Amino acid sequence: GEQAVLARAVVERWYTAPGVRRVAVSERGVSGTLFLPPGSGRFPAVLDMWGGGGGLVEYRAALLASHGFVSFSLKYFPRNVSSDDDDVHLSYFETAFKILQEHHLVAGERVAVLGLSFGASLCLSMAVYSEEVQPKCCVCISGSHALPLKTSLLAVLEHLNKNVHKARIDEKNRVIWRDLLLPIPTDPDMKIDVGRIKCPLLVIYGTDDLNWPAA
Repeated sequence: GEQAVLARAVVERWYTAPGVRRVAVSERGVSGTLFLPPGSGRFPAVLDMWGGGGGLVEYRAALLASHGFVSFSLKYFPRNVSSDDDDVHLSYFETAFKILQEHHLVAGERVAVLGLSFGASLCLSMAVYSEEVQPKCCVCISGSHALPLKTSLLAVLEHLNKNVHKARIDEKNRVIWRDLLLPIPTDPDMKIDVGRIKCPLLVIYGTDDLNWPAA
């Protein structure tokens, strides 16, 4: 028969530790949220970029700040992906990096970039194509090197739209996007030249990822 429960406990995870400050950022054309650890610094810092789902996701940045990093969760996806007025260029991410780097609580020589999904492609693009951004390290989670941001975000999205017919729906009515990047292009201009990255690079991927062919 069923065994009796001997003990039970409810555990709640807090992403924002006591003393962490949340600061909304809207300056120099850049939007996002800054999380500051308690103390006088100077702290290492992380520019935190999420994926193509858009919006502003803060819990990972709050968790990083809870462990002693100044973290900047960056909002970058345009409101209208077909409007040139809302297009985002590489300079947007360079400015965000500088805002973080120049903060008085940040050790400017210890700023990393962290990206998930499409944000990982942004990390790689910044490390390769930007002459102004020199991250201490790059952490890329389930992204791809086949989405270079050389000019603008709209240019990348237009390329993806050409392959949108490859999207599939599974038996639970979930959209599977991973085929949009397959086969991986053979044209070098369609891939980020990761051999030019000079800082330490951590790449994390899952073979079951259904959004990008991360492996």
